[in-house]
Amino acid sequence: MDVLVVVGRMPNTDTLSAFVAELKELDARVHLVGTFSKHAIDPGWGLETVRRVATDGANLDWRARARALEAHPHERFWAYVGADQEVLRLAKAADVIVAVDTKAYYSTWELARLNPRAHACVGLAAAQRKAQAVRDGVAQPPRVEQTSGADAGQEQRTSDIALLLGHKKLLSNKAGAALARRVPLLPMREKTRIDMTRNLVIGLFAAKRNRAALATASSVAGKLRGTEARSEVLRTATRRALAQGFTPDTLLASAEADLAHADRLFADRDAAGAAEFVDHGLHTAFHRVAHIDQRESPLPKRAEEFARLTAASTAASAVAAGRGRAHLVAEPEPGRPRRLLVVMDGNDNFLGLIRTYYESNPDVELRFLDIADYPGIKRLAGNRRRLMEYRLGGDPMYGFTAEQHLRPHLDWADTVFIDWCAAAALFTSVDPGTARIVVRLHSYEAFSYWPRLTDFSRVDDLVFVADHIRDLALRSVPALTGAQAPRTHVVGNGMDLAGFALPKNPDARFTVGMVGIGQVAKDPLWALQVIRELRRRDERYRLVMIGGDMDTKASQAAAAYQRSFQRKVTALEAEGAVERRGAITDVPGNLRDIGVILSSSVLEGCHVGVMEGAASGAVPVVRDWPFFSGQKHGASTLYPADWVVGTPEAAADRILAVTADEETWAGHGRESEKHALASWDWPVVRGEFDRLFGIG
Repeated sequence: MDVLVVVGRMPNTDTLSAFVAELKELDARVHLVGTFSKHAIDPGWGLETVRRVATDGANLDWRARARALEAHPHERFWAYVGADQEVLRLAKAADVIVAVDTKAYYSTWELARLNPRAHACVGLAAAQRKAQAVRDGVAQPPRVEQTSGADAGQEQRTSDIALLLGHKKLLSNKAGAALARRVPLLPMREKTRIDMTRNLVIGLFAAKRNRAALATASSVAGKLRGTEARSEVLRTATRRALAQGFTPDTLLASAEADLAHADRLFADRDAAGAAEFVDHGLHTAFHRVAHIDQRESPLPKRAEEFARLTAASTAASAVAAGRGRAHLVAEPEPGRPRRLLVVMDGNDNFLGLIRTYYESNPDVELRFLDIADYPGIKRLAGNRRRLMEYRLGGDPMYGFTAEQHLRPHLDWADTVFIDWCAAAALFTSVDPGTARIVVRLHSYEAFSYWPRLTDFSRVDDLVFVADHIRDLALRSVPALTGAQAPRTHVVGNGMDLAGFALPKNPDARFTVGMVGIGQVAKDPLWALQVIRELRRRDERYRLVMIGGDMDTKASQAAAAYQRSFQRKVTALEAEGAVERRGAITDVPGNLRDIGVILSSSVLEGCHVGVMEGAASGAVPVVRDWPFFSGQKHGASTLYPADWVVGTPEAAADRILAVTADEETWAGHGRESEKHALASWDWPVVRGEFDRLFGIG
């Protein structure tokens, strides 16, 4: 069996590699064609063919190249694909042809016309089901369209209109856009309405008519009868908006439509299909652009709506449903150390002191399990769809494989401490036996889908780094408030702060510092406003920024923020107001230059940079983090209230007040250092970890 996979835009590599592995298990030869980075494809996947299609028009004559440049993006992609003789050869020999993304839809349809016996489908889950059916000999023969006369003419006219509706020149004109938006609302077949709407929405976004695109999708979705049709139309518009770097008004409506179709499939006992659409819904609702890569998120203000989104869905509720334990937690046998298993997934940033302390504790036998070091476990942890399919009653092999990988670790441990919720979702997919399960959920994860995939009935204790993160999680994750919910605790990260108390350099009093500027959540643009306001009053002040730049590949939102920051910081650097030191290893040494430590973030769990700065004797100035401003807990409850300010002007006022003279500044610095060491230093926090782990 030959499966031809057509890629217009490179999907998540973990998802693609898992899909290829599943096809290989069906004895399929998998051929990958389209546009993707050659470095993204691992030779170890076992692909039969990897064919990157030229998109520079080099394989077209000048007339075809000119036509391609003027065509709709989907037709342009087909111009390049259809001119590749190797791709055409593979298509004619294929048993299944799959379009991975919307850009590949049209090309897949054209390739399937060249090979009427091939099964054409859209999406990886659909392709897996079709390949299984082909292998088992139960696939229905592909339908060959035999249109002629009036029917053929009508089909061609409908296709022409659908393509016309997506034409950028038409939609760039206000009157043309208004006229085009009416067409999908006219009486027509549902499939035709979907095709027209898809092209129209994509075209409106290309013409920079974003609001019109979203409004069109919402209007058409209201006229569609099928749950899958509504899901597709709303997702097309919503994901396009997110890809362009902003949060659309359709975010929750799109996720709700996906989950409604998942519920329908779940009722029909289609676990794989239901998992696909639960994945769509959660990925949309908790997309990083909506919550991480902008200076605002809908989650803190609408947490209950996000909770109802998943609670109202039978499929999403089944994914996170509590399965409970088969055995009670058991205490270790007398006379031997407590066995502590610490689990992470490639990120041990907050585990250094825990590891050092318990490795040297004679009452503890410590093991570390980094999922990233075990490819088999890593594949299981990263494959959300398989995990969800298993939770929905399908894919028993996932459960069997997870059991085989994790059982030896769970049987050995008395206590399992899981840092990061992605690992917790995997571990709670198997019964914990008699081991006690402790999970730490970080602030970033409260805004992600991972807590919605974790079976918290198998978690005994859930740890947060701050009260405001616990509040948000309890409001937005239904499984944390039921009868089977775990005990919750607030425990600081635990830091070695004593080594930060070094003498300050002479100019430190007039130096404001930031540690960490590599995420939109750090909002360094706000810090630039502070230093401008300070220098307007006293030009002796300057800002030192420590940390690497943002990952502009994460999203268009992050890239746009970085461009804006770069433009503004360059001018301030030129006048000596700002110094960027990049990523460093000697944080205590660099903090000797800093007299005031600034937190300009919109979101933090506990801002480690502020705590380290305070321990160094720098005076903290903390923005009232907007994500939690006005809530019961936030920056002003985590830190002394007089550290917290609301505006750049208020920040400048505090900085001028605490650095008014050497004696005032030194006194505030001593108080900051004293508070930091008494609140967050490791000797203070480690006792809470002992109690959590049942040690001592």
